[in-house]
Formats: sequence, structure tokens, C-alpha cells
Amino acid sequence: MIADLDTLLTALYVELTDRIIPSLGLARSGPGKPPEVTDAELVCLAVAQVLLRFDDERHWLRAAASRVGHLFPRLLRQSEYNQRLKNAAPLMEAALRWLAGQTPGSAETVRLMDATPIPCGQPVITARRSGLAGWAGYGHCPSHSRFYWGAKLMLICTCDRTVTGFCLANPSFPGNASRPGRCWNTSLPGHRSRNHARENAISGLRSPSVSAVRSAEM
Repeated sequence: MIADLDTLLTALYVELTDRIIPSLGLARSGPGKPPEVTDAELVCLAVAQVLLRFDDERHWLRAAASRVGHLFPRLLRQSEYNQRLKNAAPLMEAALRWLAGQTPGSAETVRLMDATPIPCGQPVITARRSGLAGWAGYGHCPSHSRFYWGAKLMLICTCDRTVTGFCLANPSFPGNASRPGRCWNTSLPGHRSRNHARENAISGLRSPSVSAVRSAEM
């Protein structure tokens, strides 16, 4: 497993350094001391954290030296790691696009879609004052038989469970998964997705069910 992880992280690092970062215009230039941990290394560390199943950043940074220290000898403190990851959101998104595009399942024409609620707050005052207004709304979770205030995470996957698209949907807007959130999708050139998913997976009026989403060349 470690050999496979090394190969993946090396390939991702080369792709980030040679193509992704320059294409996004994120290459660092100008005066000043360059960071000890580059943006490419930061993204690779975040990918390794997920693949090695470390949910807690503190535990991950403690174990990173022994797990991937032979690839990344310089590590960050937890506070700096967390802040730089937040600032690197566009780069992380581009890296996820590339990783998803390299999997064999990305060429499949069948997609599975499901949704899960993400509660963001309970008190009424939170819903009134929160900066998530518009992104979050009131919805119902049939699995737990309760109402919640938050968002709904929509996932589009291949049959081998590779995530090829996702978006955060406001459960208050039935039938519109992308309003007003942002969608992320990977698809083959020359292909457009024809969505035959059931409306109940989006609206939250009933229990979210796995539905097929087929892509057809138009």
C-alpha cells in the first residue's frame, strides 16, 4: 500500500508543479523567502491524510513524519496547516478534478447519486444571523425523523464509488440541487450529463435514494 501511495503522491506532485499550479496562475513569484512547504507539497499532504484515514489534523501531523516523512521531510504546525489548506481551496479542487479523472471509473457512463443532510445549527438565532443564509435552509431528514437547519450534500459517484461530482444544496429549494451553492463535476470531453435522478433525492421531501445518472454523448 505504501508503494502505491508513494507513486500516487509523486504523480500528483509532478502534475501540480508542472501543470495545475501554472495554469491557475498560483505560482509564487516576487521578493520574499519562499515557504518551506510548497503549495504542491501541502496538497499532497492533505491527500495522504485522507487516504491514510486520519480525520484529526493534530493526529495526522504527529504521524506524518513516520508515514510520509521520506517524501515530505518538512511539515507544518497545525495552525499553519489548517490556514493554508483553507487558502488553497481552488488548488485542492483542481487536484481533486485531476485525481478523479485518472481513475478508470471516470470513463463509465453510469452515475449513482445520493444526498445526505449536513446540519449547521440548532437555535433559531443561528439561522437568522448566520453567514450561511442562502446556502443553508430548513429541511427534513427522514432517516432520523427530524428537521434540521443546514445544507444537503449531493454526491455523484461511479459504480466503483469514485466521486465525480458534488454540490451543496439548500434543502429549502425543492428540485434544484445547485441553487445557490456551487457544483463541482468531472466529465469526459464531448459529453454532457443527462440527469434521470429522482426529484426526491434533491428535494428532501422523502428519504434520499440512490438514483442512476446516465451520461450520453450529445
